Amino acid sequence: MKRKLRKLCYALLAAAWIVVAILGFLSVRSDNAKGGNSSNASSSDKKLKVVNFGYQRGDEADLMRINGSFANDAKKLGYKIKWSLFQDGPTTLTALTSHHIRFARTGNTPPVVSQASGSDIVYVAATTSKYKASMILVPKNSSIKSLKDLKGKKIAYGYGTASTYLLLKALDKAGLTLSDVNAINLSQSAAASAFKTGQIDAWVTWDPFAASAQVTDNAQILTNAKGLSGDHNFFTSTRSWANKHKSLIRLLNKDAKVTMKWANNHHALLIKRFTKDFGLSKKIVTLQVSRRTYGIASLSDSSIIREQQDMADLLYKNKMISKQIKVKKTFLNLENSK
Repeated sequence: MKRKLRKLCYALLAAAWIVVAILGFLSVRSDNAKGGNSSNASSSDKKLKVVNFGYQRGDEADLMRINGSFANDAKKLGYKIKWSLFQDGPTTLTALTSHHIRFARTGNTPPVVSQASGSDIVYVAATTSKYKASMILVPKNSSIKSLKDLKGKKIAYGYGTASTYLLLKALDKAGLTLSDVNAINLSQSAAASAFKTGQIDAWVTWDPFAASAQVTDNAQILTNAKGLSGDHNFFTSTRSWANKHKSLIRLLNKDAKVTMKWANNHHALLIKRFTKDFGLSKKIVTLQVSRRTYGIASLSDSSIIREQQDMADLLYKNKMISKQIKVKKTFLNLENSK
């Protein structure tokens, strides 16, 4: 009976993931709608094919938006890049699979959940590990000192986000399962409030939410993702569209590598820009940026593919997705093709 109830709960979670993603998409704010691009576009711009690119604040796509080189170089190939801001990965992928955007930058878990739900998305670029930027937080005076101490505790996480995989791996390392804890699916804003008011015992999250909790609420890091998850980010697209625009995808990978090097050499500029964009204190943003070394990895990196497959298997084992999937076929092959 308990097993059937848990299965029903995760089925409802999956449905909720879709609903939240749709609602989030309806509330998405495009930078272009805020006047980021002039309505008096040049005649040459009007001839360009518009490509909408979904990003989140402070991610690798945001760095490309700020730097500007990708958008400029894309014009030479006949494309006009427009940037659309989203709050989380599930929302971004909903926009992608409904063809409102052509590229989506998300964390590691949303593509797996999306693929399991039947979407035909492909990975078109991967980032290097950002394990220092994702973590499990506990209150300053918490009795939780090790992962084993999570047993029986209320833990906030976001279903379908990177925090899902990190939670499962952390529990597995401690010899625990989901049935040993009270895992609560919350949005990041709701989890932040619950953490601040002591309604939860631990919070699986990422920057800038983690940095904000550390600075404003004296949150302590129980563990980051080191040894648990490579915590890679990904750029995704739909297979049908990606196969027709591989020249642009190659440019994306090329320019992304250059932009990440630029970002690593301009932390002060990023801190100033992010402080303004996020509406957070300089101290919070500085902590966030200090934990990142930006980079682009190879799509053919076998360790990345293995981890994504491990994630898919683990989610299926815990009945968080309804079917087994093979992720390797969703990594776009950019070699020896036009």
